[in-house]
Amino acid sequence: MPSEEKELILHPDRPGISMVLGELEAAIMEVIWGRPGDTWITVREVYETLRLDRYLAYTTVMNTMTRLAKKGVLESTHQEQAYLYRPRQSRESFIAGVVEHVLDRLLVQFSGPTAAALAGYSAQHPQQEPRVAQLLAEIAARRATPAPSPTSAEEA
Repeated sequence: MPSEEKELILHPDRPGISMVLGELEAAIMEVIWGRPGDTWITVREVYETLRLDRYLAYTTVMNTMTRLAKKGVLESTHQEQAYLYRPRQSRESFIAGVVEHVLDRLLVQFSGPTAAALAGYSAQHPQQEPRVAQLLAEIAARRATPAPSPTSAEEA
């Protein structure tokens, strides 16, 4: 998950990506991720898709997509009279970033219990052990690389 993104708020009682996004944000992202390739989409297109299943205002969809862009989940561009949006990353990359971020925070705050839980999970699900090991290696590698200090970034 890119470092410029805002801190995630985890809601473990919610299903799927609603754990880290609001219900409408998650619905919007599912519409956008459901499109082929890396194509741009308008608020109107998302609104028309969502309104088939629920009643909501166009401005609600517009404001939510603007918020998703500010959070770094979407990128936007202005073309003629409309704003166009597309995801900054695939659904799979987004989820992998969330998992990595959550594991990283758990390992910082609760190192022993998190490591024990991961070992238990790997023992119960041996087919997932390589993925768990890979995630832990990625987190360890990222921690081993020092973040650039603000002064060194300004000097460059």
